[in-house]
Amino acid sequence: MTGSKTTGCKEILAGISAYLDGELGTAACDAIERHCQDCPPCARVVEGLRETVGLCRQAGLVPLPEAVRHRARDRIRLLLDQDQSKA
Repeated sequence: MTGSKTTGCKEILAGISAYLDGELGTAACDAIERHCQDCPPCARVVEGLRETVGLCRQAGLVPLPEAVRHRARDRIRLLLDQDQSKA
């Protein structure tokens, strides 16, 4: 990411994850924020991903019901068994 005022959409999209994870320097973050002020589609993508990440983090805190965990575990075992029988 160049940090210039001409940061393009492709550059923004390539750096969104690092931006949201706080892995970019100040100049790169400023470039993304400037770009998003002038580019509503990129701003929507950034906000959508920010919201999705937040929801995923919240969902990770809610334990799965026991019945769901058992069904998931059984399904995984079935898939693994099928995979091994093909080998």
